[in-house]
Amino acid sequence: MAEERHGSVAADLPDPLRRPLDACARGALAPNVALMRLLIEARYADEIAPAILAASAAAGRPERERLAAMLALWRRSPGAWDTVRSVLGEADHTRRDAGLGSPARWAAVFDRLSELSPEAGVALYSLGSPDLLDAATTSLVDRLREWGLLGGDRTALDLGCGIGRVTAALAGEVGAVVGVDVSGGILAVARRRCAGRPNILLAQTSGRDLAALASGAFDLVLAVDTFPYLVLAGGGLAETCLREAHRVLRPGGSLVLFNYSYGDDGEPFGPQAESAGFRPVRLGTRDLAWWDGITYHVRRAD
Repeated sequence: MAEERHGSVAADLPDPLRRPLDACARGALAPNVALMRLLIEARYADEIAPAILAASAAAGRPERERLAAMLALWRRSPGAWDTVRSVLGEADHTRRDAGLGSPARWAAVFDRLSELSPEAGVALYSLGSPDLLDAATTSLVDRLREWGLLGGDRTALDLGCGIGRVTAALAGEVGAVVGVDVSGGILAVARRRCAGRPNILLAQTSGRDLAALASGAFDLVLAVDTFPYLVLAGGGLAETCLREAHRVLRPGGSLVLFNYSYGDDGEPFGPQAESAGFRPVRLGTRDLAWWDGITYHVRRAD
C-alpha cells in the first residue's frame, strides 16, 4: 500500500523555506517554480539542498518523488543561484517611487537583463535555462490552441513580447503575429530568435498605448507577464492598455493575460475589463504545467 502523509513537510524549517517545498510536495507547484521561490527566500545557496532533503525525509512516497525532481533540477543548474539573485537585483517589483515603475524605467531594466540573462529576465522560473523556458512556452501555446484561439486565419498581438519566445511559437499557429515591447535590448534578442519568419513583425513602443496599431487588426491580444509592470507604473496605465487592447481587437476577439499583477495592486481585473468593454471567459485560473501564472481571458463584447 502506498505511503500517505497529511500536513506540511519539514515543519521545523522556517516558513519562507517550507512553503515552496510543501507546495512542490503536494503537486501545487512545478519543481522549477518551487525551486525559484526557494532561491528567492533562502539567504545562502548552501541552504537549498539541505532544505529539500529535510523536506524529503519527512514526506511520503509521492511527495518524495516530486521533491527529488526539485533536487535534481537544483543539482543540474549550477548557475541558478547567481542568475536569480542577479535578476532580482535588477528588477525590483515592489518599489513604487515616482518614475521607478514607468515604462521608461522598465525599458532600461530589461535592456540590462537582455545582457545579463535573457531567459531569466523574462521568466525567472526558467532559472536561466532555455530548455525550461521552451517547455513553459509550449505549455502556454498548447492551452491557447485548446481554447480555440489559434488558427491560420488569425492575427495575434504579443504585447510585451520580450525575447520573442511566445511570438516565435505563435508564428506556426497563426497567419501573422506582431510582437511589441518597450525595451530595445530585449527586442534585439527577439529579432535574432524570430529571424527568417516572414509572418512576424517586431516593433518597439512607448509602453503607454498602442497608437501605432490599427483598430480591429487582431483576433488575439496576448500579454504574458506584461500587465504587472503596467499596474506598477500606476497613473491608470493598465486601464489605458485594456482600452487599447479592446480597440485593436476585432469584434469577438480575445484578450488573454497571464498574470495581471504581482500583488494587491488597485482594483481587481474583472471590473476593469468589463469597464473597457470585455466579457469574462476565465478569471484567475491556473492552467499551465511549468509556470504558476494566473490566466485572465476576456472577449471583446461587440
